[in-house]
Amino acid sequence: MKRVLSLTAGVVLIALLAMVAPALSARPYLPEPVEFDMAGPREGDVGAARSSRLRALRVARPYVSPPLRAPRRFNLLGLRWTGTAEPDIAVRVRPVGGRWGRWTPVGAHPDGNPDAGTGERVTRGVSAPVWAGESDELQYRLSRRVPDLRIELVNTTGSSTPAERVRTAMRSAVSSVAVAALTPSTAWAQGGRPNIVPRAAWGGSMCKPRGRIGYGSVKAAFVHHTVTASAYSPQQARAAVLAICRFHRNSNGWGDIGYNFVVDRYGTIYEGRAGGVDRAVVGAQAQGWNAQSTGIANLGTFTAQPQSPQALASMARLIRWKLPLHGVPTAGTVGLVSAGGATTRYPRGQTRPFNRVSGHRDGNQTS
Repeated sequence: MKRVLSLTAGVVLIALLAMVAPALSARPYLPEPVEFDMAGPREGDVGAARSSRLRALRVARPYVSPPLRAPRRFNLLGLRWTGTAEPDIAVRVRPVGGRWGRWTPVGAHPDGNPDAGTGERVTRGVSAPVWAGESDELQYRLSRRVPDLRIELVNTTGSSTPAERVRTAMRSAVSSVAVAALTPSTAWAQGGRPNIVPRAAWGGSMCKPRGRIGYGSVKAAFVHHTVTASAYSPQQARAAVLAICRFHRNSNGWGDIGYNFVVDRYGTIYEGRAGGVDRAVVGAQAQGWNAQSTGIANLGTFTAQPQSPQALASMARLIRWKLPLHGVPTAGTVGLVSAGGATTRYPRGQTRPFNRVSGHRDGNQTS
């Protein structure tokens, strides 16, 4: 009997060690991302109508979905449909055990898009992604109906199922001890460079670039916001960067995250697209201008409320380092030549003056 108990205890110990082994590292434990999707309600689909006349009437009408429960918990969502229609979109989510949040307007096209000729897919029929925190219900509304709508969902916090939540809790507890014991005290900044969290620290290995990395020039910086929830913890911020990367790569079909840098509300700067923070990496953040600029995204939505002072200070430090690094002043204007594109305000070949630090909407149709 004692031998049986001993063997049982040994098996349990081995199983526990196997479960927590991935957390035994000097880097914080990062759960594997999970992606899944679900179809929109049948009554909201243009194709559900029996005749072309009914379809035409249905297309013209706004549509509000019923509250929808996702099959798993999710952190980020986006909508995808067939065709090139660009309806006005708003979504809201219900956090686990909480109340419904406010409606968030969402762009009917990705925030960015690559330039033509880069080998990356130019995306139509897909919304910008929306950070949802820890949610299990969602609802959306459209100014017009679209065919074959699907909701694409991403979980990057290791909480999509009960089993994953247990595993993540155990590994995170072990990881916090391991990181404290194994991580040397070192500074992240080098010289005049601001502190930049490398891709490896937010899970870039789980969003590896597809295709070759493109290099261009940096003549200006375009400032974005990610049109996602602005309330998040420092841990959720890293998960949000990974979720956006996965959505850009897998749902939009791009080679990598579109932005060159991301800044959260705590003032933390994250390396975005792979290729080197000190190099002129061509992103997918300002279609028509990608090869001549760097893109900095503020994590959150800042149309009605300002970004935090910490984030603004970090963004200023980043710009003061990045532009002079490429021999470019931070003030004044510069002429950029449009490479064209569906979301670009100016036709291909047209030269337009831009401030050295410009907003995304200065060159593109965006939220």
